[in-house]
This record gives sequence, C-alpha cells and structure tokens, in this order.
Amino acid sequence: MRDIFKKENILKTAVIAGLVGIVLIFCSDFMGGKKEDTFAEASEAETDMISEYRTELCDELGNMLASIEGVGKTKIMLTLDGTVRNIYATDNDIQQRESSGDKQSNERQSCIVIRQNDGSEKALTVGQLMPKIKGVLVVCEGGDKEEVCGKIVEAVSAALDVGKTHICVSKMST
Repeated sequence: MRDIFKKENILKTAVIAGLVGIVLIFCSDFMGGKKEDTFAEASEAETDMISEYRTELCDELGNMLASIEGVGKTKIMLTLDGTVRNIYATDNDIQQRESSGDKQSNERQSCIVIRQNDGSEKALTVGQLMPKIKGVLVVCEGGDKEEVCGKIVEAVSAALDVGKTHICVSKMST
C-alpha cells in the first residue's frame, strides 16, 4: 500500500485509474443505450412538432396581417414558452366516510396505464397542450406608420392572446 503513494507510482496509478474510467464509460454506452435513444427520439419528435406548430402559426398570422391595409409584406417570429405537455387519462376514486356526524371525503387520482405488446407500460395520453406564446416580432413594410403598428398589435393580441407589451412591430428594410 505504501508503494502506491511513492512519487513515481502516483503518476502510474493516476494514469491507470484514468484508463479504467474511460473503459467503464465506453462500456456503459454499450450496455444501456436503448433508453437514451428512445428519449432522444421522443425529444426529436417533440422538437419537430413544436417547429411545425411555430411555422404554421407564423404563416397563418403573416397572411392575416398582410391582408390589413398598409401592412405590406411581413415576416413573423414567435417566441414559445416551454414544450409540449401531455394530458393523461386519469381514474378518480372518491371515498366518503361519515363518522359522528362529520362527512369526510378522500379523493385519489391516478393515471391510466396501458401495457404494450413488448411488456412495457405507458400512460394513456388523451391530448397535448402546445407551448404558450411568449412574444411576437412582426417585421413589415408598413411598420414605420403608427396607425398600421396599432392595427398589427391589436390583431396579434386578439389572435394569439398575447399581451400588447409582448408584441414588437418594426419596419422591414428595403
């Protein structure tokens, strides 16, 4: 044991410990990589869904704003808050007890779980909530006119339920 702590052996021990650590890291990638891949696929699918959602909103909003008099060509950018949230099916169990004139009720809520063909279990999803819109940037040809900017802010606020302080309108460069 004392030989390990000699100066010349400390360097050798550190190098060997480092190599063992690297080998263990590589081995762990081969043993448990499937769960990480599944998470990465889910995350990638969620990112694609959010990107498609943002694109659809920008296109639809841009078309609507371009139809307002004085707006002209538009470019829209949306800032989203959070990610897609799943809504799970639940089973509510309400128990009521009556003791000495007092009524007591206990409510228990649990997710409904479905067993897959491969034996894994997954919560039953009944819907999804898309991310909340946090801010909107509108760049348009008529962005230098105060009246046009007011109409754009009103339209965006009403269409997307975004506060007027979270909407910015600017003139498009020529």
